[in-house]
Amino acid sequence: MAGTDEPVAGPAQRLPEEGRKKRARIPATAIGALVFLWLVYAMNANTRQIFYYVLPPMVEEFELTPARAGVVSTIVTVATALVAIPAGPWFDKGGHGWARKYRNAIVAAGYFLFSILTGIAALTKTIWHVVVVQSIKNAFGGAGEAVEVTSMAEWFPVEKRGLALGIQHAAYPWGTGLGAIATGAILAYFGSENWRYVFLIIPLAMIPIWIGWWWYSSPRRYERFERDTQAAGLTKPLARGAGAEQHRAEAGALRRSLANPNILVPALASMFGIMIYTGISFWLPQYIAFVGGFSFAQAAAYSAVFTITGGIGQIFWGIVSDYIGRKVSLIIAFTWLAVGLYLLRFSAEGLGILIAVQLFAGLATNAIFPVLYAFGSDSAEPGAMGTANSILLFFLYVGGVSPLVIGFLIGVGGGFEVATGYFYALYFLIAVALISAIIIALFTRETVGRYKERDRALVSRERTHVRRGLPQE
Repeated sequence: MAGTDEPVAGPAQRLPEEGRKKRARIPATAIGALVFLWLVYAMNANTRQIFYYVLPPMVEEFELTPARAGVVSTIVTVATALVAIPAGPWFDKGGHGWARKYRNAIVAAGYFLFSILTGIAALTKTIWHVVVVQSIKNAFGGAGEAVEVTSMAEWFPVEKRGLALGIQHAAYPWGTGLGAIATGAILAYFGSENWRYVFLIIPLAMIPIWIGWWWYSSPRRYERFERDTQAAGLTKPLARGAGAEQHRAEAGALRRSLANPNILVPALASMFGIMIYTGISFWLPQYIAFVGGFSFAQAAAYSAVFTITGGIGQIFWGIVSDYIGRKVSLIIAFTWLAVGLYLLRFSAEGLGILIAVQLFAGLATNAIFPVLYAFGSDSAEPGAMGTANSILLFFLYVGGVSPLVIGFLIGVGGGFEVATGYFYALYFLIAVALISAIIIALFTRETVGRYKERDRALVSRERTHVRRGLPQE
């Protein structure tokens, strides 16, 4: 099957359909891994997202103009992509399944340490000191996201991959939603001038989470997961165990992955997707604070309302993509997102409208990312799933340039206190969403689902590693 390390007809294909429905239960070991990897990814996401939550008080302390605030946000966000591509093959060589925890722990220690260092006033006296420390932290965090997503794909049955990645990615926004609430509480209690406390307090939750994941991710438990997966009539993600030697990709895997439209186009779409997500993260707190008149603490907390439906959207579209396909799901989600972006222009008119618009837009803001990762994982060659996901991750955070564009557009429109520039920024993001839907429709091949055999894209199956007659569930 495209995107797995086991292109064989296993028990899932041989069982009668009725028997499969009765026995196709997700193993408890997979659910346990999902819980831990949700928490791991939530903390990775929070160490990045809290920067945007405290940006309004940083704007005041460092007297930033809209353009300079955009430059700062862009540098910090794009830094997430710095080591993603070289990290992918490095992760793939270090072990698969349970063994991915070793190299994941190295990068997790990096984003933990540099988050804490941001909270030390002596190291962040100027905005450029903040930029340097946060950029190093985000470089570790970006590499961490790639391996954390790949770990989830290797701890779950292939047929339920969209579901697993959808739930895991609900940590961004549900986990970061909790981070927004915690940030608001810290700013309200200590005062917005003490925004550095956020970086000292929130990352501490990583310590018990990582102790738990290190204990859980063991060879014995992974073997049980594989046995239970096959007993349920489902397909295990790895064919030959979780060691590094059994799964080395053939030479040139990075080059071939970059040439695969089913990896490259979703990577470009992920870049556009993060342009939108990061754009909203930069745009919304400023808009409701400076145009809508909300306090900085309120702006930090209320800017995360879309996380409520953001997580629902990720789970829903992850499940749907397992059945109707990754491609169809993404086209619908990007179109939905374009509509939601337009409605955000009304979010400064009152708390009720702010909440309603965010809840609607939230159903698509985050939903695209787990489906994009599943798309790339489906299309990866054996032994190179980490490489494929790292390519997506690299392009994804190159999309962090959007605050630079948005900051410029806000400035052109009259500055932070004038709504015109914010509207220009929204029109830019809407165009990006629609372009994403179009390139996915034309230049990718469906990998799973009921519409797989009816795909009429402009690229061939051979170029995308998608073959006929494979399971669609």
